[in-house]
Amino acid sequence: MDKVLEVLRNKWVKFGVSFLSLLFPVFLIYVDWLAFAYYLHPVNEVPLFLMYVLVNFVFAGLMFYTRRQIITRVVACVTPLISFVLLIIAFGQWYLIIPPVVICAFTFLAAGTNETFKTILGTIYLLMFVVGTLIYLTMLNFNLTVQTFLEKVTECDISKRSDIYSYSPGNSYRIVMYIDDAGNERSLTSYYVEKTADDIKLPYLDCYKHLYSQKVLVTMDQASVVCKWLNDEELYINGRAKNVKEMFEQSEELRKNPETEKDETENDPEVLTYYETHDFDDEEYYGTSAAEPAPAAETSSGDAESFE
Repeated sequence: MDKVLEVLRNKWVKFGVSFLSLLFPVFLIYVDWLAFAYYLHPVNEVPLFLMYVLVNFVFAGLMFYTRRQIITRVVACVTPLISFVLLIIAFGQWYLIIPPVVICAFTFLAAGTNETFKTILGTIYLLMFVVGTLIYLTMLNFNLTVQTFLEKVTECDISKRSDIYSYSPGNSYRIVMYIDDAGNERSLTSYYVEKTADDIKLPYLDCYKHLYSQKVLVTMDQASVVCKWLNDEELYINGRAKNVKEMFEQSEELRKNPETEKDETENDPEVLTYYETHDFDDEEYYGTSAAEPAPAAETSSGDAESFE
């Protein structure tokens, strides 16, 4: 036992272990990215939260053990800023915010940094968190938040996202609805297509990437929408056939070369042309009328049969 303690007290062992603390800011940046670009869907909330807390406490233990090493001291001074970014991006998702913020505060106070420097930097961080939160809450009343900015970037308000999806036959794409003022018969419904290849599956957590998803329809009358996957890349929705693969390719090209912007309706065949070339009949397909919505190819919950 004494030999083990002697090894653990060795400064070179501590110096070597301190390199592991570099993984903590990497972990926090990864969480920031997931909160920004993905819709996080917990598969099992309790084990997920416990595992998330455990990971944060493991980093806390490593950083406390190596608190006097230069690498750990630098990391302890940087991570509060990264956790503040998480606070702004994921404001309101406290289960995601509280564990890393607590660990960052603990490791910052425990680090063997110069006390004067720690006092000055700690005061700055404290003001940043307190004042930043107050300003955020004030801006929230005027709907001027980071989430509002993120909606302009991602074009999606995650709070209005429906958890019922329609997947393409090959599961390469899915249609997602965003319902504004749910419960209102005339609520505004936006339909987006997302790439499933960009999804991330973590233990007890499914991450659906909504960043760069493609809007295919906005309507006030969801019940009248006819939506059907013709194949893994072609979608028929509300009287138009859309090649989803081409939409994503054009979007990627526009991000790289904004000056090459094209008419977004180009190559979208009208209803009559589509019927003539594909001999498709809504009434024959549904056995009723075209006003009834198409059944979803697949849903996230497994028991829902349509977007309604």
